[in-house]
Amino acid sequence: MIKQTLSIQSFSQSFSQSDVQKLDRVNREPNLEWLKRAYHSFALENLADWSFIILAGGKDVASFRIRVAQSHLRGDMLPSFWSECAFFKIEQGDFSTASFFNLPLFQPATASYAPTRNGLIELPLKQLPTQKDYPNLALLAIPVAQEKIVASLDEYRKSRVSYDAVENILPWLAFVWGAGNAVNPLMQHNGFPSAMMLNQIYAANGFDLAPGVNANLSAPETFWSGVKHWQDYYSKTQENGLLPKARYVLGHMYDIDEN
Repeated sequence: MIKQTLSIQSFSQSFSQSDVQKLDRVNREPNLEWLKRAYHSFALENLADWSFIILAGGKDVASFRIRVAQSHLRGDMLPSFWSECAFFKIEQGDFSTASFFNLPLFQPATASYAPTRNGLIELPLKQLPTQKDYPNLALLAIPVAQEKIVASLDEYRKSRVSYDAVENILPWLAFVWGAGNAVNPLMQHNGFPSAMMLNQIYAANGFDLAPGVNANLSAPETFWSGVKHWQDYYSKTQENGLLPKARYVLGHMYDIDEN
């Protein structure tokens, strides 16, 4: 944990050079409308070179526990802004057919048997939770071709024998529910399920979503720290010369006053 915190501090000077911009909501706009505006604000020259990740932060009890669990990944020990992450699939800016992929802790009852799909869910973007449920939202633009990630997702879905993602869901679900003696999964080096999936898939395609962090500590917070603080690293390692970008809005924070 100490190594991870020091790494973030070491690269904090690159924040001013990064394309990470706050994008406030306009008249309490819904999450879907905000995402459209964030997506177009990147003004990417060649969409084929990019793929996208959504970070979301809720304010219900389950989200609270997930956000607090990630405080160990922050130098200030404050709760994370984020309680979920997902791959955002979109073809040439067409939001009508867009979808998102993740490994939800609460597997949908209407979906097929979880082990047969390694816990992976694809849902139409219109089913993204509302602003009321997820007031914090970020869109990360990652310089890896979407077609490569989609192909890897299909392989991941069929690869439970080599990596059992369903098993990774269980300790987080136990922690969120406060079941038995469940402890913070990150303290046991069990990363957040959706983040573990995304980190593995992007790593297989040559991109590190969370530089300087043990892969077993993958979480929405490590992706957020990566795009904010590791631009210098990416500038030296990205062969295509493209650097990750982000747009974000924060509608919910925890007011902590120690005075």
